[in-house]
Amino acid sequence: MKWFQKKLPDAPREVPGDPARVAEVEEALERLRPMLRADGGDVRLVEVLDDEVRLSLQGACEGCGMSFWTVRQGIEPELRRSLPWVRRISVE
Repeated sequence: MKWFQKKLPDAPREVPGDPARVAEVEEALERLRPMLRADGGDVRLVEVLDDEVRLSLQGACEGCGMSFWTVRQGIEPELRRSLPWVRRISVE
């Protein structure tokens, strides 16, 4: 395999927000990622501000016509169910 064909792992990054809440959100998102990745997409946590979670859709989810429904019927219910402190979810 040539060096330019090999995908390097993403460098760890620090997500702004309360570290405990960031970890809780990341854990919940990990449960959703298999569903998103099955269709070539993914979700990235941008930041956690008090009771707001900011996300970014990646891959095939980015710009997809169904992304609104992916968030509304897939991601949002799971986050609200598992994280009762979440009041607002926004997507970049």
